[in-house]
Amino acid sequence: MKTPPLLHPGDEVILVSPASHPKSDQWKQGVEVLESWGLKVRLAPHALSHYFGFGGSDEERRSDFQLALDDPSIKAIFPIRGGYGSSRIIDQLNFDLFVKNPKWIVGFSDITAILNHVANLQIASIHGPMPHNFCQVGGDEALENLRTLLFEGKTHIEIDAEADNRIGQAEAVIIGGNLSLIVHLIGSTSLAEFSNKILLLEDVGENLYHIDRMVLQLKRAGLLDHLAGLLVGGFSDCKEAGLSVGKNLNQIILDHTAGTSYPIAFEFPSGHIAQNFPLVFGKKIKLLVNESKVQLTD
Repeated sequence: MKTPPLLHPGDEVILVSPASHPKSDQWKQGVEVLESWGLKVRLAPHALSHYFGFGGSDEERRSDFQLALDDPSIKAIFPIRGGYGSSRIIDQLNFDLFVKNPKWIVGFSDITAILNHVANLQIASIHGPMPHNFCQVGGDEALENLRTLLFEGKTHIEIDAEADNRIGQAEAVIIGGNLSLIVHLIGSTSLAEFSNKILLLEDVGENLYHIDRMVLQLKRAGLLDHLAGLLVGGFSDCKEAGLSVGKNLNQIILDHTAGTSYPIAFEFPSGHIAQNFPLVFGKKIKLLVNESKVQLTD
């Protein structure tokens, strides 16, 4: 697995919209943050385009992302936000130059499709905050962790243990992301290999029976059988619906992972939450889950 070079002050990065278009000017605060880190920020030609709910037509979004992949002066790619649309363009992208000269791709939500795709190309990427939500109230620590990760290559996350956690430890690569996107990628060439990996799952706005159905699909596809560990991130605004499965989120996860023995950490600070801590997909990391804490370190 190749890890892109660390960033340095003066490096040029680019903002793109491979999924939905920005709904507000919040991304401008993200630019200010990147510039405060000493980076030069370029806006892709169609980054602010609208085509129905997308950030431009499929061809506009594809051409912007291809530019970002190919231009050697660009050292990191920041999708402005998620939404929907990345998987519509991914098969039309040429990653040849990117594989020869990898650069960081940073994002989450719909960008899960891209992060998993490049993992299959043996390139590391970062599941973490995007410019549209850099400045969420309560997200300062996660944002500082992103800066430290990009410029120093360090990860150290420690949180209190949850009662439902499964105790254990692992040293493995992290992969995964948004649950809906992972299920969407099953059967495609973009879904990464999960065996002997630490799987991250997160989602937003899904009814609990939808979550049960999707986690069951992962189980039936054999994707939960041979994990090294499981991080259950934020499942924001995921509520019971008229159709009830009689279980809460943690019980759904524990039900569908019964018979396995790997460590499980609930309420991990990742996903559609303010404290969306960055994680390197494709780099081996140490996970510790004990009675008092959960720790993730290089």
